[in-house]
Amino acid sequence: MTGEKTYSGLRFWTLFLAGLSFVDLAIMLVVITLHAAWPGNVQVAILSPLFYILSGASGASVVLGLFWLLFRYPQHRTTLLLVMLMTTGILVAHFYTINQPPTSQCFDSTTYVQGCVMDEIYYVPAAQALLSGEKCGPYLDNCNLEHPFLSKAVIAAGIVIFGNNDFGWRFFEVLLGTACIPILFAICWSLTRDSTLSLFAAFLLAFETLFFAHSSIAVIDIQAIFFALLAFLVYVADVRIWKLDRVTLAGILLALAALSKETAVFLVAFLVTYNLLFGSGKKLSRFISSARMLLIVVLIFIAGLQLYVTLFGNSSTTTFIDDISYILRYGASLKCTATGCGWVDSVLHAPITPLNWVTFYSAIGYFVTRVTINNTYTYVSLGYWGISNFFEVWLTYIWAPYVIYLAYKLWTSRTALIADLTIALRIDTPDFRLARFAVLWFIFAYFPYIVLYFYGRVTYPYYMLPALPAISIGCAFLLTRKWFPREVAYVVLMGVFIWFFLYYPDKSFLPSQLRTILGH
Repeated sequence: MTGEKTYSGLRFWTLFLAGLSFVDLAIMLVVITLHAAWPGNVQVAILSPLFYILSGASGASVVLGLFWLLFRYPQHRTTLLLVMLMTTGILVAHFYTINQPPTSQCFDSTTYVQGCVMDEIYYVPAAQALLSGEKCGPYLDNCNLEHPFLSKAVIAAGIVIFGNNDFGWRFFEVLLGTACIPILFAICWSLTRDSTLSLFAAFLLAFETLFFAHSSIAVIDIQAIFFALLAFLVYVADVRIWKLDRVTLAGILLALAALSKETAVFLVAFLVTYNLLFGSGKKLSRFISSARMLLIVVLIFIAGLQLYVTLFGNSSTTTFIDDISYILRYGASLKCTATGCGWVDSVLHAPITPLNWVTFYSAIGYFVTRVTINNTYTYVSLGYWGISNFFEVWLTYIWAPYVIYLAYKLWTSRTALIADLTIALRIDTPDFRLARFAVLWFIFAYFPYIVLYFYGRVTYPYYMLPALPAISIGCAFLLTRKWFPREVAYVVLMGVFIWFFLYYPDKSFLPSQLRTILGH
C-alpha cells in the first residue's frame, strides 16, 4: 500500500528557486550599495543579468509552487486557482496605474526633487542620492536618516533596472505589495488548513484600500510589512533551511523588516512575545528561543545600520548609535502643538488621531487631479487616497472581543480545579489559534500609537498599515464561523470590493458622467 504522494521533487525545486531569487535580490542590493559607495569602481552593468535571473527564478518558483500545491492538495485546487487569479488581478490593477502620474508631472519645483505621490518627494530623492554615492549632508536631508536605508535601496534597485522614472520608482513596491496577498494566504493555510478562511483573508488584504495605495507608490511601509509577513510565514509553517530553524529565519527576516522601517520594531515585539507565550516547548525553551530571535534581529539591524553610515555618513554620523539617535530625535520632534497635530480631516475639521483610524476619517488626497467638463460637472481623473477599508476595520469591534472572550474561556477551563476538557477542545482549534495570533498582532501593531498619541506624538493614519493584515485575518475568522450567516459574509465581501473600487486611483475606463457620480 502506497502512502500519500508528496511530490517532494516539485517542492524541492520550488524552494530552491525561491531561495535563489532571495539570494539574487540580496546580491543586487549589495551591488547597488557598493556602487553607491564607490560609483567609479563598481559598475551596475551586472544588475541586468541578475535581474533576468531574478525574474526567471522567481517566476519559475511561482509556477512550480502552484503546480506542487495543485498536485499535493487536489481537493483545494479551486481555492488555489482563485488565490492565483486574485493575485494576478491585483498585479494587473497595479500596473494599470503604475505610470500615473507620469514622470513629467512628478517634480517638486519648490524643493527641486522628483516624486509626487505623498512622500515620494522624500524617498525617491533618497534612493537617487544612494545611487549617486552622496555623503549625508549637514542636515542629513539627502540621506533621509530618520528611517533606515533598506526600503530606499529597494527603490534604488528599481531605478537602476528600469530607469529614473515612475515605473522604476514604483516597480518593487508593486511587486512586494502584491506578493503579500499569497503570503497571508499561506500564513492562514499553514496554521489552519482551512481553505475558505485563508481565501477570505487574502481577499480582504487584496482589496484593502490603504494597503493598495501604499503598494502603488514609492514609499517605505510595504517593504517592511513584506519581510515581516515572510518572517511570520516561516515561523508558523516551521520552515527550515539547512541548519537554520524557524526562529533563526524569522529573526533574519524581521531584521530586514526593521532595516526597511524602524516601526517594524512593534512587529518584532509581537512575534517574540507570541513565541514566548505560545511557542513550542516548555517555558525555559520558549524564553531561550525568543531571546535568540531578538538577538538575531538586533545584531543584523546594528550591522546594517553600521554598514550604511560607514559608507554614507558624515562627520556627525559615523556609528549605528548616531543613526539610531537621529531616528529617535526625529521621532521625538514630531510633537503636537496648540495649532496642529498632524493631518486634519477635511470634512470634520479635526485632527486625525489613532482613535479615528478605527472609527472614521475622511479620505486624504495623496495626489488628486480633477477635471471640469463645460463648467457643468467635475470628476477625479486620478486620485491616490489615504483611507482604510472601513468595511473591514469596523468588524474589528466584533472579532477582536470575540477572540479575547474565547481565549478567556479557554484559560478558565484549563485553570479550574477540575479542568473542563470539553470546552478546551471545542475552543482550542487551529482557526482559534490563528485568530489569537491575529489579535496579538493587532494589539502590537495598533495600540503603541495610541500611547504615542497621548504622549503628544504626531500620528498619521498610514501608521495603521502593519495592522491591516491582522485585521484581514480576524475578519476572515469571523465571517467563516458556522454561526455567522454566509449570505451576510458575502455581502460584507461585496462591500469591501465596492469600497476598494470607489477609491481605486484611475477609473478612466468609466464614462466621465459615472465618475462624477462616484465622486472618488
